[in-house]
Amino acid sequence: MGKKQHLDWTAKSISSTGSERVSLLSKQGKRKASAEDHSDDAPASDLEHGAGEAANVGFGRVLSLAKPDAGKLVIGTIALLISSTSSLLIPKFGGIIIDVVSRDVTTPEQQAEALDAVKNTILEIFLIVVIGYVTALFSTFLV
Repeated sequence: MGKKQHLDWTAKSISSTGSERVSLLSKQGKRKASAEDHSDDAPASDLEHGAGEAANVGFGRVLSLAKPDAGKLVIGTIALLISSTSSLLIPKFGGIIIDVVSRDVTTPEQQAEALDAVKNTILEIFLIVVIGYVTALFSTFLV
């Protein structure tokens, strides 16, 4: 045959012809079953081919794995909540600007009052956007 008998598993997977599938869970590659080919380091089941059962991956297991980083996850979730809330507030303040601009203004005092209201609302929108972006950055960093 000319091929070396002891190829590593990556070389076997690369040189596979396509008719023979190479298991991702087995480092030895898929070989024909025989009495002398069984090794102790082979997995008990091959999930890739539908044999065997999946490991316990319930929500309780996810929580137990996340327990060491629970503080970071809680703070990151709160920051994400603040960031999302700030994104929802921007259209509300845009509506306030539209309401101020569209009302009847007849006297110079009302014009000055409307201009101050628009300036304050624009400042509030700017602060909301900055707070939203900072908390989104912080949330992304933590999570």
